[in-house]
Amino acid sequence: MKHLWRRVGLVMAGAALIAACTAGDETSSGTTAPTTAPAGSAPAATGPAPGVTDDAVRVGVTFVDEEALSASGLELQLGDNEGAYQALFDQINAEGGINGRQIEAVYAPIDPTSSTPAEEACVQLTEDEDVFIVIGFFLADAVRCPVATHATAVVGGSMTPELLADAQAPWLTNLADTDFPVAILEAMADAGELDGTVGVFANARDQSVAEEQIVPALEDLGIDVAEVGIVDAPAGDQAALEANVRTIAERFDSAGVDTVVLVGSSGQDWPANLDEDDSYRPKLLFLDQAAVTAFASNAATTDTSVLDGAIAGGPFGPDQAIYDGMADCIATITDAGVELPAPEDVADDPDNQTFQPAFAACPQVAILQAWLEAAGEDLNYGTLSAALEDGVEVTIPADPDPPTTFGVPPDGDGNPAAYLYRWDADTQELVIDN
Repeated sequence: MKHLWRRVGLVMAGAALIAACTAGDETSSGTTAPTTAPAGSAPAATGPAPGVTDDAVRVGVTFVDEEALSASGLELQLGDNEGAYQALFDQINAEGGINGRQIEAVYAPIDPTSSTPAEEACVQLTEDEDVFIVIGFFLADAVRCPVATHATAVVGGSMTPELLADAQAPWLTNLADTDFPVAILEAMADAGELDGTVGVFANARDQSVAEEQIVPALEDLGIDVAEVGIVDAPAGDQAALEANVRTIAERFDSAGVDTVVLVGSSGQDWPANLDEDDSYRPKLLFLDQAAVTAFASNAATTDTSVLDGAIAGGPFGPDQAIYDGMADCIATITDAGVELPAPEDVADDPDNQTFQPAFAACPQVAILQAWLEAAGEDLNYGTLSAALEDGVEVTIPADPDPPTTFGVPPDGDGNPAAYLYRWDADTQELVIDN
């Protein structure tokens, strides 16, 4: 569920992304001694166990620093993230903890407009606080710092093949990984939305996904790709971008393309740069909901008719449906005194995202609890990894089809189901279709 991450990413367009931490971690802290196994039995899984004692496990939590955003001129209201996580940890602890261990949380707010605070927070959690696992907010490839550089387990962040190859500790995430666009494409094919003459469109930043994942996936589905259009206009050159998109559209039109698959967030470039008077109006299939939202909500957008008949794929939603599905989790948080207004109650103020702490804390804490419980009483990175080999079943709040099974990557994201959304011209929003 990418709602907070996407919201922050859109508002902060042009801001510096968090750089991966590069500080070394030459010490191995909190290792668990090998366990002597009975004759004839398999040896017990062992490995590092930083932050683990007989009666406690230390968990690091990162979240967006609202005050830092405000100092940068971004007036987002992000709510009480620390309060939301702590309310859920308190409930777990009150019920006896996890395999007899209490969760000890260490919080580290992140300024996402600069790489330095993220690096400092990573070092604080992994070296100074010596936590067992870090959960929460990771922008771009900042997750590399804990899971690769400091070999610390993680729940959260965006999994990519490159980051997974570098990971030195167990890792799960509640965010869909790079396989998700193909899952959306398959859902569109099952719904009969790819029966026309298909073209694929992407910006240079999504070119590899288009050419290495989407086109081969379409071919595997038995769908011939009539045209592939990649925007190569220089960054920041709006005139060149507009000309490039229109040239691709003319080529698609000449080839008889009546269905355009738009890859990634760059899919917004198509509707944003076509002439409103152009008669060429193919069906648009967005593989990223954010592309539709970014175009439709842009103050420069005056005509959304290009979206008529458009379909977008994504995780279960919208925000209000997720909020309603997390009723029990939200009750736990609000009972602790944390305010979590319903999305529909603050819909008239896009900067008011005070409901978002639940969207981060509820799924992540559910994954954390199930994973630690599955690892058993002898908690270390060996048993954490062994649990993934067997598959960790998690009932994630608001999941319409529980449980979700997390496993060894590429199953580290639980392979979330892809849902389709149709553009509703009357309400000017995407409406779930399945």
